[in-house]
Amino acid sequence: MQRPRATTLAGLAAGFFLVSSVLSVAADSWQANENAAAKASKAAQFAEAEKLLLANLKFTETLGAKDARRPRTMFDLAEVYRAEGKYDAAFPLYERALQFYTTLYGQEATEIADTLDGEAELYKSLNDFAHAEPLLQRSLALREKLLKPGDPDLAQSQNDLGELYTATGAFDKAEALLQQALASRQKNPGPESAEAAQSFEALGTMYSKSGRSKQAEDAFRQAVSIYGKTLGGQHPDYANALENLGLCYAARRDFANAEPLLQRALEIRQTIYGTEHRDIAASLDNLAALKRSEHKPEEAAALYERAVAMWEKILGPDNPDLAADLNNLGAIYESSREKMRAEPLFLRAAALDEKALGADSPELGTDLNNLGVLYMVVRRNEEAAKVFQRALAIRIKALGNQDPAVAETMNSYAAVLQLLHRDDEAAKMQKQAQAILSKQGGK
Repeated sequence: MQRPRATTLAGLAAGFFLVSSVLSVAADSWQANENAAAKASKAAQFAEAEKLLLANLKFTETLGAKDARRPRTMFDLAEVYRAEGKYDAAFPLYERALQFYTTLYGQEATEIADTLDGEAELYKSLNDFAHAEPLLQRSLALREKLLKPGDPDLAQSQNDLGELYTATGAFDKAEALLQQALASRQKNPGPESAEAAQSFEALGTMYSKSGRSKQAEDAFRQAVSIYGKTLGGQHPDYANALENLGLCYAARRDFANAEPLLQRALEIRQTIYGTEHRDIAASLDNLAALKRSEHKPEEAAALYERAVAMWEKILGPDNPDLAADLNNLGAIYESSREKMRAEPLFLRAAALDEKALGADSPELGTDLNNLGVLYMVVRRNEEAAKVFQRALAIRIKALGNQDPAVAETMNSYAAVLQLLHRDDEAAKMQKQAQAILSKQGGK
């Protein structure tokens, strides 16, 4: 499972808290609150920014439908909610702001591009790229039409769409857009700006995902350095860059350099967000995975337990996104002296995935495969055989009969069949698995 990505404040839609030039606003309380909220948000003081903007939202509801301060406040508050991880509160505000702006300005306005970009970034945070992509494409097209080349908002759109292409594996498209954004930002606002740091971080992620680890490390180092100078060491964007650099080290098993960076990112997030936030839960997941790779199962289990408890509060106890951590925690217990602590975790993961994703989902096939391995380890072979039989049927239906995951289940199933003295079935199953793996090896 992919976790929702960490919030990046430099990635907030470029129009954030900028008062539109079409407004002629007196120096009233609305403007004072906007300015104070902008300052608070830049310093990652989101509770203060939210308080100020909620007061402004209440005030703007008394204004006429054609007063541009109404959608402006909706948009700004949506951006703060997104930074706080309050996605359910942010979505309707983006939609309302977009409706108001469309009524005021028609289909082509920079305010509409800003709002589309912000809502798309929210979808990206949830890994919902199918909804994010058309919004980002439309935002970029509007900005290309309405703004001059080199405009910072145009670079923001290029960066945001480039990040999406990285996430979906379209690395050539991603690199072209991200390089354009970086070149533009190094000119305006400058090479040592937070915006340039955001571009380096986005490029680092693209390099990492496309297998260019040295380039990824260099880019993440640049991002950490610039964020440290521009935003300081207690800012979410600095924490994100530290985490990405730490994960880069972890990927090449340089745990000594990875761990302090991941730990520091967690500490910063806890200072900013308190005890519960998506980014804190993501930090716990990353540290747990690191401890597991270091063969420190007790420490990994404790971190996964904390992460599961936090995700339950954030997502709800019935969310299928919990299944990944439940499986990870179950795998740790399966290899320990407390093997049967894994069973309820695997069963719960399977129930969540079956309810949310269906009885034929590949995720359910993975859950059942894990459960079957546990039953085999504790010598509950009859139960293991039944579970593997179902897991195999699901995986063949979902993935095809030549997928390596199918061969994995076949091999495990064959081992159980041998233990049950069903030797002919076991030999046939093992032969099928070897044929699949042989074909895969030849590709």
